[in-house]
Amino acid sequence: MKTYNKYALCIIRDNRLLVQEEIGEEHYLLPGGRAEDGEGAIQALCRELKEELGVELELESLCFVGEFEDVSAGRDDIRVHVDLYRGNYQGDIKLGSEVTGLVWIGKNDDWSKLAPVTRNKILPALLKKKLLT
Repeated sequence: MKTYNKYALCIIRDNRLLVQEEIGEEHYLLPGGRAEDGEGAIQALCRELKEELGVELELESLCFVGEFEDVSAGRDDIRVHVDLYRGNYQGDIKLGSEVTGLVWIGKNDDWSKLAPVTRNKILPALLKKKLLT
């Protein structure tokens, strides 16, 4: 089974997690993505956040949350492995060309449009760690 490795940023404001709508995706995704050749996790995360949201990560604020894995949305033959970080950013969010909208998700909101790894693994872990309440 093929596995995609992704790096994502957990942005929480007012007890809600930021997810984004992207062109060609039916599920909401966390900001972030896959590394390009020669990139490490932090380099990939910085590049993806700049491309998707137009912001600069504050590297000193980054904190590793954990590793999460689940099936890809709509593809039982592919798994998605996410290294999740928390952190702050500088600048005002300006949606990149792939991002069509932002959604803030809380504990009591409808999780059905979230990608499986976020719905089944990441949000429950954030609740358990009390990063969301």
